Amino acid sequence: MKSYFLFSLLILFSALPVIAQTTSEAVDELLLKAEMQMDELDESGALESYLEVLEIDPENYEALWNASLLHSTIGFRFDSENEQKAFFKRAMEYADKGLKYHPEKGDPYYVMAVAKGRMANLVRVRKRIELGHEIEEYVVKALDRMPEHAPSWHLYGVWQSEVANVTRAERMAARFISRGLPDASDEKAEEYLKKALEFDPESIITRLDLARHFERSGQNDRTKALLEELLELDLPVKTKDDPDHLEDAHKMLSDLR
Repeated sequence: MKSYFLFSLLILFSALPVIAQTTSEAVDELLLKAEMQMDELDESGALESYLEVLEIDPENYEALWNASLLHSTIGFRFDSENEQKAFFKRAMEYADKGLKYHPEKGDPYYVMAVAKGRMANLVRVRKRIELGHEIEEYVVKALDRMPEHAPSWHLYGVWQSEVANVTRAERMAARFISRGLPDASDEKAEEYLKKALEFDPESIITRLDLARHFERSGQNDRTKALLEELLELDLPVKTKDDPDHLEDAHKMLSDLR
């Protein structure tokens, strides 16, 4: 009986490397599949692949931050606020897991800032201001770890622009919040958005958001010039939303003429 037990253990442990190798190969195949789906702008398919990875390896770094970002991206397109909130909450959950398992990495901080930024558009003024502080904290931590990460600079630039140009009602509400309104300026908004373009000069959304910043801050001549430049450049479409961004640019320019 004892020898049978030892033989069974021997068989079990000899099989472990094979099982581990098979699991690792499955994860690698799914990650490659998700990458290809993203290249084909199949975001829903990529999300499914990343979620399959997490079923096999719940702590997988690439799957966690990508699952978070895709929940924020896909959720933003829903018309229903309830559906949006559900996706953004899931985005924050995956970002939180990424921070738990990989606190030294930058992407989990970035995707958490994105998720909170999306959620900020759906809440009341006071909560939005509170989230504003949190968004800055996360994006700064992302940039501390990834100083050349264009999306983080883009997010921080948009954040600066929106906070620097909040409505009068939001400024009034901020007086009743202990931390008040976060510090932001039009100058930093422009600086950070231009820095994002240094690291990703073909980004359509970054150029559009810089134009939006110029419009938001009352710089209509610069808005028009930048929109004309954007539409003349014929930049490659890299995301599913880029065609809509170009359409928005056309509309903005038409309204300014």
